[in-house]
Amino acid sequence: MSSQANGPAAEPQAQQSAGSQTRKVDGVQDVEALATRLREACSLPELLAVSFEAFEAIRVFARRSEDTVPWLFAAFMMAADAAVDGREAITIAPSLSPAPSGTLPAGPPAADAEIKTITDAIAALGGLLDERLTDAVNRAHIPGDRAACEEAAQAGRRIHRLMARDDDDRRIR
Repeated sequence: MSSQANGPAAEPQAQQSAGSQTRKVDGVQDVEALATRLREACSLPELLAVSFEAFEAIRVFARRSEDTVPWLFAAFMMAADAAVDGREAITIAPSLSPAPSGTLPAGPPAADAEIKTITDAIAALGGLLDERLTDAVNRAHIPGDRAACEEAAQAGRRIHRLMARDDDDRRIR
């Protein structure tokens, strides 16, 4: 993939590579580009690579947000733990490409970032991971890929359930 030219000039090259159309919204990395890449992943190796990045982004968002609202501390900690589980499940998939993507993890949420924005992004990304990886279970030919996708989909489902509001419709807002 080619580098994206729409990032700020001061942004590190690694953050602009691998289709990472990074922009900041209230200090939270825009997960819409990541969600788009998840939706558009055509091959299992591509889906696995983007899923790894998405789980890592969720882990970073959750860990960096855990102290912002005391009553959400446990939910953020459990979402970060589920993201690690999903990321680790992806790493055992035989079809995962060994080459790193070159993208950097999400930046810290800004002090004025709305917690609703952060939780909605984490919930939507978790739901999308569940959806795409559950679909991949049925299409994977190698048993190790099926097992990895199934375990990672369960992690995405846990993340979505932890962070979604009652009216959540799984869309990135």
